[in-house]
Amino acid sequence: MAFRIHFTHDDLLRVSLAEGIDPLNETVVSLQLLQQPRPGAMLGPWQRWARQRVPRSVHLLRSLVIPRKYCPDFLTPLNTTDLDAGLDALLYTPKSSLRADLESFTLFTRRPVPGWAVDLADGSPRALEALSGAIRDWHQAAIAPMQQHLHTHAEAARLSAARTLLAEGLDAMFSRLHPTIRWTPPVLELARPELNEDFHLEGRGLHLVPSLFCRAPGITLHADLPVLAFPVSHNSVWTPEASLALEAQGGTLGALLGPTRAALLQAVVAGHGVTTNVLAHSAGISPATVSHHTTVLRDAGLITTHRTGTSAHHLPTPLGTQLVSGAPSRR
Repeated sequence: MAFRIHFTHDDLLRVSLAEGIDPLNETVVSLQLLQQPRPGAMLGPWQRWARQRVPRSVHLLRSLVIPRKYCPDFLTPLNTTDLDAGLDALLYTPKSSLRADLESFTLFTRRPVPGWAVDLADGSPRALEALSGAIRDWHQAAIAPMQQHLHTHAEAARLSAARTLLAEGLDAMFSRLHPTIRWTPPVLELARPELNEDFHLEGRGLHLVPSLFCRAPGITLHADLPVLAFPVSHNSVWTPEASLALEAQGGTLGALLGPTRAALLQAVVAGHGVTTNVLAHSAGISPATVSHHTTVLRDAGLITTHRTGTSAHHLPTPLGTQLVSGAPSRR
């Protein structure tokens, strides 16, 4: 059983890769993960923490987001960078799309539409605003605190896919997106035990979006541009304690340098000779991205870099050490 996506020549020319995570999609999909009994070792700490932070308004949203079954497409309009823009698009969803998605909700979940959501089919502004408010409340409670974790991992996945595409071509990139994806040109097959369907892109192309919360690849059939969210592999565990510690230690530094660059400077000061590859592993980003950030830190006089063979070792300058420790600079 599978969901098969059929490409034409024009579709292959219109494959695109998102700039990063889709905040609205991550917020909605995370609610599915919240309700699953086994979220996995990497997201288990987040689930236990998030279950204690569920706002009352989110119970409305949860009645439409069913784990491992169906999530109405109008909850994740096509937008890859901004939560506010995504919620604005949701508020102006055409009535025809609302009706179609709610009919699909009943078909796939075998549940009636929740009573509060019946008015959604008629485009009720009050129902749409309540839904938008619930999404915003959930994002603020459970997603915003781990925003940096999301972005660093998604950036690493995106850069990896882009490098594969440039070095080895589209076939290699499709084949390595996820173990449950099989690429047999011109068909991309998603292993889905509950589905046995074919979908033809018909020249619209496909937009690829990395996601930390989806457990399996998911397709959203937007009329203009279908979207495939592919899971990002987790190589570090997010915990609220780690996030709070980083905020306490590096809040001011992060405001000055940016959170990623501040974290790298702190790691250089702590490691004193740490390599680019070690920094990349600890930060969850690619070595190329680390090299970009260390160049900026080096140009600012905060670190120095020395090469031994093929390895680049980074050391803090007195100014960099003083900046991390909070001591006054004597420069």
